[in-house]
Amino acid sequence: MIQSSQRAPSVRAGPLWAKTWPGMLAVSLAILAGVATFQFWRNLPPMAPAVVLFGLGLLLAWRWRPALLLSIAAAAFLWSNLQALQRLEQVLPAGRDLEVVGRIDGFPQLQQREYRFRLAPSELRVDGRLVAHPPALLELHGALPEPPVPAQAWRLRVRTESLASLRQSPYMDLARQRFWDGVQGTGKILHAELRPPSSGSPLDFLARMRQTILERSNAALSRSRAGYIQALSIGLGNQIPAEVWQWYRDTGTAHLLVISGSHVAVVTGMWVLFWRFLWRRTPWSARWPAQQVAILAGIPVAWIYAFIAGMQTPGERAAWMITVAALAALLGRRHSAWAGLAAAIAAMVLANPGNVVDLGFWLSILAVSVLLLIGFEEGNWRRQLESQWTISVALLPLIAALFGMVSLISPLANILVIPLVELLAVPLTLLGALFALFDFEWLYRLIFRLVALEMEGVSALLHALLQIPWARVSTGQGRYWAIAAATVAFATFLLPVRWPQRWIGVLGFVPLLVPSPAAEGLRLEEIPAGSGMAVFWQQGRQSGLYTANLWDKESQRTAAAGIDARLQQAGVARLSLWVRGDLSSPSKTPPAARVFLPPGTRDPATPAAAADQCRPDRAPAQLSFWQVAAVQPCILALPRPAELLILGDLDDVGTERLLHRQNLRGLRVILAPATLSAWQRQRLEGAAPRSSIHYLGEGGGKVWSYGAGRLELSGGRGRAYWQIR
Repeated sequence: MIQSSQRAPSVRAGPLWAKTWPGMLAVSLAILAGVATFQFWRNLPPMAPAVVLFGLGLLLAWRWRPALLLSIAAAAFLWSNLQALQRLEQVLPAGRDLEVVGRIDGFPQLQQREYRFRLAPSELRVDGRLVAHPPALLELHGALPEPPVPAQAWRLRVRTESLASLRQSPYMDLARQRFWDGVQGTGKILHAELRPPSSGSPLDFLARMRQTILERSNAALSRSRAGYIQALSIGLGNQIPAEVWQWYRDTGTAHLLVISGSHVAVVTGMWVLFWRFLWRRTPWSARWPAQQVAILAGIPVAWIYAFIAGMQTPGERAAWMITVAALAALLGRRHSAWAGLAAAIAAMVLANPGNVVDLGFWLSILAVSVLLLIGFEEGNWRRQLESQWTISVALLPLIAALFGMVSLISPLANILVIPLVELLAVPLTLLGALFALFDFEWLYRLIFRLVALEMEGVSALLHALLQIPWARVSTGQGRYWAIAAATVAFATFLLPVRWPQRWIGVLGFVPLLVPSPAAEGLRLEEIPAGSGMAVFWQQGRQSGLYTANLWDKESQRTAAAGIDARLQQAGVARLSLWVRGDLSSPSKTPPAARVFLPPGTRDPATPAAAADQCRPDRAPAQLSFWQVAAVQPCILALPRPAELLILGDLDDVGTERLLHRQNLRGLRVILAPATLSAWQRQRLEGAAPRSSIHYLGEGGGKVWSYGAGRLELSGGRGRAYWQIR
C-alpha cells in the first residue's frame, strides 16, 4: 500500500480562506459600511458599542482573520464620529465680531452688488481672542474694495450670521454637504484689506491658473458661451444658462458638462508618454528606466489636473486610482482596476465622510463599476461608445429612485452626443486652455469659438430630442418594486456580448412607465419659497398648487426649484390645476392643465384658453373659492366642507370683508402669508380662535394630511446635528 506524502488539511485548522488577510476590496467595503452606518444617524450616536465591536473584531481575528473587517468597519464608524465632533466644536456662533486672515478658496460669485465666497482662514480672532482651531472654511458675503480672485489673501472684519441663513436646495441637503466640507461659519464683511500675494504656495499657483482660464475665456466669448469652455476645462458651469442645464439633465447627458475621470486619465497618459519619450534621450535612462520615471511623473500630473478641474468627485476618484496603479507598477506588484477603485473609495470616504451621502460620489463609483463589469477596452471607440450607452441604461433605475424621473431618450442622446463632446469638444477645449495659459491669444480665441459653436449645436440637438413625446417621464419616489424590477431587467446588459436573449433587458423600461399609485386621502405640503408662499396638495390622481407673494426674483427661483422637486417626488408631470393668489409667479412656471387667476385680472403670459377666474361658480370638485370683493386675491377653501383656508395677501379692507362675510369658526387650519400686518393677524386669530393658523414665508415646509374627516399636521423629523442654527 502506497501512502501519499501529502497530509490532508486538519479540520481544526479551519478553511484556508480563514487564515488569509482580507483583500483591498473587502477592506474598502468594510470602511464604506462603517462610514455609511454612521451617516444613517441624525443625532450623534454613542461610541461605546463601536468600541466594543472594534475590540471584538480584534479578538476574533486572532483565529479568524476575516473578523478584522468588523474592526475596520467599527474604526471607520468611530473616525466619522470624531470628525463630526471636531467640526461641531469649530462652529462659530451668530452675532459675533471676527477678525480673520485667510485666502479665497474657489471662485467668488457676484450676487446683488456684493461678493460671496469661501475663505480658508489662517488666523482667526473671535471678540479679540485667538481661536486655536478655526474652521476649515468660512462662507462670507459683502462689499470689497476690489474684485476678489482665487488664492487672494485678505484681512477681514466680519459679523457672524446663522448657518441656517445660507442657501438651501430641494434637491440635496446643502446644510449637510457644507458641514462635511468644513464650512462652520458665515457672516457679512464689515471691513476688508487686501494682503500681499503669496508666491511660494503651489495651490495658489494652480488657483491662479484656473483664474487665468476663466478670465481669458470670458474675454474671448460671451458669458453664456464661455460657460461651455469653463465647464469642460476648469469644472465651473455657473455661466451656462439654467434652461440649458435643464436640457442636459432631462436627456441624461449632464455628465458631459463635468470633468470626468476619463479626462484625467487621458491627460495623465499623454504626459506619461511624452515624459518617457524625453527621458529615453537623457544619459540617466540607463540607471533609471524611462517607464518607471514616466509613471512616477504621472502621479503629480493627475492631481494637478484634478485640482485645476475643481477637484470634483470623478476627477478625485480618477487621481486616486491612477496613484494606486502607478505605485503598484513601481513596486512590481500585481494590480487590478477593482483594487484601484476600492482604494479610491476608502481614501475618499476617510478624507471626507460626507462623500457617502453625496449623489455624485455614488454615480461616479457605479459608472466605473459598470465599466469594469462589462470589460472596458481602451482604444476601441465603438466599444467606448457601447460602454457609455450601457452605463446610461444601467443607471436609469438609480436615477428614477433618487430623482423621481427618467429620461427615456437618454440612451439615444448619449449615443449621438458623446462622440461630439468626448472626442472633439474636450480635446479642443484642453488645447485652447493650454494656449490661454501661455497667452497665445489668436489661437485660444479661435479654438474657444469653435468649441462654443459646437456645444451650442449639441445643446440645440438635445433641445430638439426633448420635443419627442414621452422623452421625460415622472416616476415618483418610493416605488421600490418598480426600481427592483427595472434593475433586474437592465442587469442583462452587463452579461457578455454573446449571451443569448440580452435584448430582454429592454423590458426594464416597462416597470418605470407604470403610473405611480394614487395618493390616499388629501395631503398638503408647504414648499419653501423665500418670502413668498407655495402650497402643494394631492388627492388621488388630482394635484394642485397655490402660490402668492412671489414678487422678488430670489423667491421666484426658490419656489420654482421646490415645486419642480416636489412634482418629481410625487410622480406628477403636469398639475391638474394651479391657483395663483396674485399675479406673481415662480420662475420657471410649473406645467398645469388649468390656471386660476384673481377675479378681474388677466396675465398676458397665461393663454386665455387655460386661464379662469377664482369665482365660486367656477371652482372644480372638492375645492371652493371665497369671494369677498370684485377684485381680490384668490381665497381657496378645501376640501368640501371647508376645513382649510388658504389666503392671499389681503389688504385691510379685504380682511374686514372676509371676517364679516364668512364664518371662520369651523376651520381647522388657516394658511396665510407672513406679510399680513400685526393688526390683520390679531383680527384673524380673534375670528378663528379654534383654528391653527400658519404664516407662510418665514421658514421651512410643513405637511398636513386629511382623512376620515380629520385634518392633522404630520410630525416631521427633529433637527439633525449638521442643521446648525
